[in-house]
Parts: sequence; C-alpha cells; structure tokens
Amino acid sequence: MKNLRMLWSFLFLIAAGTAQAATPSYDSYGSWLIACDNVLTCEAKGFVQDNDDVTSDSAPVNGAVDLRFIRAAGPGGLIQARLTAGFPFGLTDLRVDGRPLLLDRSAWTLTTQDGISTLSTKRPEVVAAFVAQLRDGTTLQVGDGSVPLNGLSAALLHMDDRQGRVGGVTALIRTGLKSASAVPPAPLPPSAPPAHRSSVLSGRERDRLMAWTVKAQAQFIKKQACDRLDKETDSLLETGVYGLDKNNAVVLLGCSMAAYQGTSLVFVVPRTGNGQPEPASLPSPVLIKGDTGDEGSMVTSPDFDVATGTLADFYKGIGLAYCGGSHEWRWDGHRFVLTGMTFQLGCGGSMSGDWPVLYRSKAQLRDQKKE
Repeated sequence: MKNLRMLWSFLFLIAAGTAQAATPSYDSYGSWLIACDNVLTCEAKGFVQDNDDVTSDSAPVNGAVDLRFIRAAGPGGLIQARLTAGFPFGLTDLRVDGRPLLLDRSAWTLTTQDGISTLSTKRPEVVAAFVAQLRDGTTLQVGDGSVPLNGLSAALLHMDDRQGRVGGVTALIRTGLKSASAVPPAPLPPSAPPAHRSSVLSGRERDRLMAWTVKAQAQFIKKQACDRLDKETDSLLETGVYGLDKNNAVVLLGCSMAAYQGTSLVFVVPRTGNGQPEPASLPSPVLIKGDTGDEGSMVTSPDFDVATGTLADFYKGIGLAYCGGSHEWRWDGHRFVLTGMTFQLGCGGSMSGDWPVLYRSKAQLRDQKKE
C-alpha cells in the first residue's frame, strides 16, 4: 500500500510539472492590453492609442512612449517592468499626475540606444512597489510624453488570474496569504518541426509547379478576388515556389495589393506521385470575438526562409507597423505547424513591429538560443 501511494505521488508530480499548453488570450482594458501566450507568459502594455485613422502613416502621438509588465508563468516566473520612449529621459522626468515618481536608482537600469531609451527592472519587490505608485493614478508622464494608466489595474489583475496568482503573495493586484508554491507550474511549449534547409528546386520544376497550381486551382483563385493577372500589380506581390521536402513544395501566388502590403495565396503541391495542388492550412489561435479561427491559405507580406524552411507573414495595421500581427509556420511532412505568433490590435507604442508574443514553440526557443 505504501509503495502504491508513492507511485501515485510520483505520477502526480510528473503531471503537475508537465502542464499542457494554454490557450492564448488577448484582452483590452482602457488604454492597456494584456496578452498571454500558450505557455502563459503574459504581457500587459499601456500606451496612447491612435486608432482613429488606421491607414495613417503618422507615428504614434504624444511622444511615442509605452510601459509594459512581462511575467512568465509558474511559482518563480521571472517578471520585468519596462518603460520605453523614443527620446532620452531620466528618472527625474517621471511623474504620476504631476507628482514625482519615487524610484530607487540602484534597482533600475536606464539605457539609450539608437534614440530609444529604456528603463527596466527585474526585481519582483521593485516591480510591486512601482505598481503601487501607479495603480491609483491617471497618467504617467515621461517628459513631454505620457502613458495613460486607465486599465492598468484591470490588466494586471487579468495577468494574475490567468497565471493563478490571485490571493497569493506573488500577485501584483489582489494579494493574499497563499504561498508562491500554490501557483500552478508553467505550461510546456509544444513541440514543432526544427529548422531545416529548403529543398533546392530547378527552374524547370518551379515553372512546372507554378503553372500546374494556377491551372488546377483557377476557380479557387478566382473566388479569392485576386487581381494578380494585372502584370504591374503582380510584380509587387510575393510569388515563388520552394521545396518543402522530397515529396512536396509550397507555392506562393501573389493575390492583391493594398496601399503598403500585399496578400498571397499559399498552396501545397506534390512534386511526385499522386495528388493535386491544395490550398495550405495555416493554423492561428482565435483571439478576437467573431474570429472564426479558420486555417486559411491567404497571408499578408509572406516570406519563405530557405535556410530554416520557415514560412512567415507580417500584417501591418498602419504603414509604420505600430499595430499588426505576424506568424511563423514549419512543414512537418504532412502539414504546416504554427511555431510562433505576435499580435497587437491597438495602434501605438514606442517602436514599430514591437508586438506581444501570443504563441511560441520548442522549435522557436531552440532557434533563439542559437542566435
């Protein structure tokens, strides 16, 4: 009986330490967004949002400043507070509703590079004290720039809730007596195909696969309202054929062009044997209400990296990319697998293309370690 109890305890510990991947989420509270990825690393980000004209190429207003809190899941999940501005600033430039912000200089790091200044700390007790000074305020002033604080507490409470910290000593908003050990373990990132070099195709094979795809999928292409037959427009779109493995290739077919980005259709085409060119299924998490979550075959500004075999897209909500999203997929021999994703709905912040992570995988983490 004792051995049986030990066995069950051992299996429970294994299960507790290998939590399954979580469902990514993206929510907004006032001027703050809160994004939690599939391993429950969460990012709360506040900034002046400039969504009145999403086609504008103008930079975000009010000094291009953002403040974010990034925290990993689990009892000992690392936490960081980071204030970023597109201009130099010092600690004496920081005020909450006109009152000087009280910060311990020795607990913070302030750097400036390429005109971008960043103030950051990774000490949990310092982050908690910082939040305490902000949570009842209206505006964090950074020189001539600012970060609205409406929605901060709600966003951080959402982070605490998703990571299982509410009512515990590690919570940022609704603290309590529960110990850090009561916080659930961080989910493990899902497996995904490792990076691999794309198969090299001859010019003749590329031409054959492209012509075959256009002919076999003519009706599908027509239904997508593609204007790729306009030669002037087609020359601006991403079109190409790349080897996935010895049996399959991927065809990117330029579809339509907007003001500053184009769309392409993605097809998987057999290089040998039976089968027909088929629209690719490119999975993506459902983040916004009303989104169907369909695994579509149309992507924006796609790129295929032949060195790693990675298909990526990059959608800009405005011309300077202060909002938008990106994906990365890899072929596993049968289908494309999502390996990475970023997303930001509200337009603004200090840097273009600097969007919260919504999905990560073991393959992506391996590649980051190699860099």
